[in-house]
Amino acid sequence: MTTSSAPMDVKNSYMEKMYEKISQSSIFQDRQKDTKTTLFLSVGSKNSRAIVFVSTQRNFDQAWADLSQQFSHFSSTFDKKIKSLKIDWMEEETTHSVAQFINLITKTKKNYYRKGIILGNDYNYAFLEQEVNGNAFIQKGEKNNRGYLNAKNINHYIKNHRPNQSMVDFTKVHVIKSFSTSGFYYSEGNFYTLKNNELDNGRRDTPLNNDELKYLITSGANFLIDNNRSDGKFNYGYFSCFDKPIKFYNMLRHASTLYSMIEVYELFPSNDLQKAIEKGIDFLLTQGIQTYNHNEKSYVIDQTSKGSHEYKLGANATALLALTKYMSVFNNSVHLENARRLARGILDMQLEDGAFTHVLFPSLETKEDFRIVYYDGEAAFALMRLYQLDNQDIWIHAVEKAMDYFIENKYWKHHDHWLGYCVNELTTYRPLRKYYEFGILNIKNKLDFIYHRQTTYPTFLELLLSVYSLVEKMRTEDCEELLDGFDQYFLHETIQKRAEYQRNGFFYPELSMYFKNPARINGSFFIRHHSFRSRIDDVEHYLSGYCRYYKLLNQQLETNAKKL
Repeated sequence: MTTSSAPMDVKNSYMEKMYEKISQSSIFQDRQKDTKTTLFLSVGSKNSRAIVFVSTQRNFDQAWADLSQQFSHFSSTFDKKIKSLKIDWMEEETTHSVAQFINLITKTKKNYYRKGIILGNDYNYAFLEQEVNGNAFIQKGEKNNRGYLNAKNINHYIKNHRPNQSMVDFTKVHVIKSFSTSGFYYSEGNFYTLKNNELDNGRRDTPLNNDELKYLITSGANFLIDNNRSDGKFNYGYFSCFDKPIKFYNMLRHASTLYSMIEVYELFPSNDLQKAIEKGIDFLLTQGIQTYNHNEKSYVIDQTSKGSHEYKLGANATALLALTKYMSVFNNSVHLENARRLARGILDMQLEDGAFTHVLFPSLETKEDFRIVYYDGEAAFALMRLYQLDNQDIWIHAVEKAMDYFIENKYWKHHDHWLGYCVNELTTYRPLRKYYEFGILNIKNKLDFIYHRQTTYPTFLELLLSVYSLVEKMRTEDCEELLDGFDQYFLHETIQKRAEYQRNGFFYPELSMYFKNPARINGSFFIRHHSFRSRIDDVEHYLSGYCRYYKLLNQQLETNAKKL
């Protein structure tokens, strides 16, 4: 097949370029030219969902000619600037009865059904996997968790994004077909071959090298910059399918998000990022802190869903992490007194046995002894970071006391990345066997689970990289025997697997184009099974993991270069 024989409107340069790319691809050339072909053309614009055309014909040329004609007619009346095109072609099909399909989606994790569907035998009602998930076609019952197809969502989508297509009459749908796809994405002069593996479906097939990591990291940071308001507070996040803002706010996550932004600045500094960080810190210090005992100690104020206030151990810890990271990266001590006050607040929440009280009333009376295990690791890690800047024994003694409690109570069973960070910092100053042993146990029995985990769960990469750093340190200490029975090769393999797989939680434009407001979410990270939620702390954890992975990748490149 050559581009000169392309059956299309020659005035359409977008389609010409797509045709040329497809005809030259090995993926396409492996197909039989004269077999029945179903093609999808998705047309993306900045602020609205993609418009999708579908055509099923005797062969590729006829399907392409039909799509080209549909697109030419559409583009002459379309009042939005076309930003991108995506071509997909249907590959393997499987036919299910309606009952079989309902059983299948009931057993599948929410939003993890990763195939396209055809409603009945009419291929006009074939929908790409991205259309299905981006518009919440498949839902679960609140009481019985039984899967079902949301007819209202499907027909609303058809009315607005499938030109000249009639609504689905579900009384005539007696079978549902599923299918896989291959395809290409084109935008701003760039072409990308799309992956067609089940859990990677529709994502660009590019290597995870330095350039790609920088793109992921800076795009996520730009999302946070764009959502940092003039007063320093963030737009908290969105449920992306229908561009629904999340109205709740959490100062703990405000602070931890700032911490990740400073990690990004350390690698890729920019004036816009610095301004957003400083606005966010100013909001935290002026609107989110309450001091006690003549400014001796302070607590981060968090509001409950009922409107009352409380002080959380984790909020003090993440605020302390943000301030210490800021002073470390920007090489100043401007927030040292604020950091000390927050740390004293943490110390007042520590009990004699080393445990921490988790939540206080504003009266400083205990509200909850325990809320969530991550508060403990956050607090211990934050105190270690303060100790690095402010070398007072009181901070590290509190961490040692806490670690004794964590060891005695087998906290490694929680596989907490914050504790992984803490142990890695603590062993720099206290290279004791018991700490190394805890650090290895923190992941030893979890590796296989992490390797095969279907959700992108970004804190897994953070945990893996904290352990990697610890293992590297152990090789220089007299405790390498603790690594006996620990599969270091599998650790490395799992790091690479998770770093690559986490890209399925990133809103590449070839995915965001199917959501209500692509410009809002493009370049952010999301949690698929929480309705494609893009919340500031979701983005934060992806950024922290990828920043550490970027450093690791470049350390390895540097080491390999020295060996040459």
